[in-house]
Amino acid sequence: MKNITLKRLCAFGLLGVAGPALGAEGGGAGVANFINYYEILLHSLHISHVWEPTLGGLLCLLVIVLCGLYYRASVNKSGDEVAPSEKFSLRFLIEEMLEFVVGIAKDNTQEQYRNFFPFLAALFVYIVVCNLSGLIPGFPPPTETMDNNVAVGICTFLVYNYAGIKEHGTAYIKHFLGPVVFIAPLFFCIELVSHFSRPLSLGLRLTGNIYGDHTLLGVFTSLSYLVFPALLMFFGLIVAIVQSVVFTLLSGIYISMAISHDH
Repeated sequence: MKNITLKRLCAFGLLGVAGPALGAEGGGAGVANFINYYEILLHSLHISHVWEPTLGGLLCLLVIVLCGLYYRASVNKSGDEVAPSEKFSLRFLIEEMLEFVVGIAKDNTQEQYRNFFPFLAALFVYIVVCNLSGLIPGFPPPTETMDNNVAVGICTFLVYNYAGIKEHGTAYIKHFLGPVVFIAPLFFCIELVSHFSRPLSLGLRLTGNIYGDHTLLGVFTSLSYLVFPALLMFFGLIVAIVQSVVFTLLSGIYISMAISHDH
């Protein structure tokens, strides 16, 4: 009986190490072709594969909504004695993420952090869930495609410009004119290019890192189904979190620059 249990434990251990390779096809020196459940579903529905990132994003949003409902129920269950969870749980993870985003909002928008915390929190949670979904075999992350990431970048672009206009009114245009009047037209053109390129730069940075990590995992999975893929999944976990932090932090900085009165 002990031998059977030991064999089962070893088998599960090997499955855990070889997890990234479970959906891989092909081999050799090329890149492993992972199974893609989004592609399979869309193909069965006779829908173009270009909708894969949209389907992945909707699935991630569904996960976020369910987690939000769980968190709300957990807080309501606590009654009047609401306190942060001290034991490791889903509620603990949610509270730690939100507390981290509160810190970003406070550092960048000071006393106005309550106005921008919901947006920054939604941004961080959505990106981190999308990034982490790529660690599940068969579910490529929506954030490895430019269309999804640029769309999120455009949301940041709209929010920080709206915040700037709301804070300064028509005086917000001074942010684009520079310190010297006679070269204001040149500064205006430069600032327009700079601002309109921000959604693209945000999207490119996120896409490059997530796509690169996914490609690296595919290369090493095609070479070895054991050990290396598991190590790279840990590396992918770090990349997923760091890139979520970078995107959210840059968005907070853009908001801070838009509402600043130092220009």
